[in-house]
Amino acid sequence: MTTSTTKILVFLSLLSPLTLFAQTEDRFSIWESLKVTDATFAERSRTLGMNQAFLDVFGEGAVIFRRGPVDARLLYEQVSPEERGNTALESKANYIDFSRAGDLGLTSGPYRFSAGSGEELRRVYGHFVNIWRRIDGEWRMVADMVASVPGFLSLDVEPNFADTDLLIAETASPSLAANNTVDSLFEADRRFIASINLRGGRRTASRYGIRHQRIYIPGMAPGIGSESGSIVYGAFLDEKVAMSALTFETSGAFLAESGEVGYTYGTMSVEEAGFNTNYLRYWHFTKSGEWKVAVEVLSPY
Repeated sequence: MTTSTTKILVFLSLLSPLTLFAQTEDRFSIWESLKVTDATFAERSRTLGMNQAFLDVFGEGAVIFRRGPVDARLLYEQVSPEERGNTALESKANYIDFSRAGDLGLTSGPYRFSAGSGEELRRVYGHFVNIWRRIDGEWRMVADMVASVPGFLSLDVEPNFADTDLLIAETASPSLAANNTVDSLFEADRRFIASINLRGGRRTASRYGIRHQRIYIPGMAPGIGSESGSIVYGAFLDEKVAMSALTFETSGAFLAESGEVGYTYGTMSVEEAGFNTNYLRYWHFTKSGEWKVAVEVLSPY
């Protein structure tokens, strides 16, 4: 065996299967696989029922949010058969993002939740944000949060790869992101909250949001883009939260193997104001060498 061949084999042995996967699968294929996964989940929710569709797709350690993050599988397993037959969920992704390694992704879009029937029928509209991890070759949902809005939302939407490409263009190169750790995501969360207490929500979202960020707040249209996102974030937080009063707890974080995408989740509170909200933040490591928020959704309780 030649020396050059030996060096190549040694190099390949150092690469994980996910890294090799990312080298052989182009970006659009990863994006398309998430689109199909989301559409399949939506169809199974229609045909099998919402409860079973979620149970079939949850990954290990999946969380949803009530008064803080809770075990998603355990909660759905406790839903009674009567409740299962009395609810329905319709949804459609209009935005998709993913890690370079192909092991972490996000889908978001409008949903319609129905409960009851006849005169008792109740419908709720809003936007969902789902976090997915590829586990044993399959996409599994690991976090789900929604922001409800008043009125009607059309499900006649489609995701556009060009929207994802805008975010990818802001993201750090493989070499710049290679040394990131999950601890850096915890530190990004801490820095983000410290900035809210110092500057307020609007200025923080502008400072630590990626240019093409997406912010989902209950009762409001999504803030898409830096200016719109910061306005929405400020409108929700700055009227409710006195600066220097916000406390937080980061309950979990995950870093993609490629090091440029990750997510954090937890709670933010102001005890004196009786303000409590769950948060789910999806981060990109940018060309400036900083973690910045690409997608955030808040769910008060």
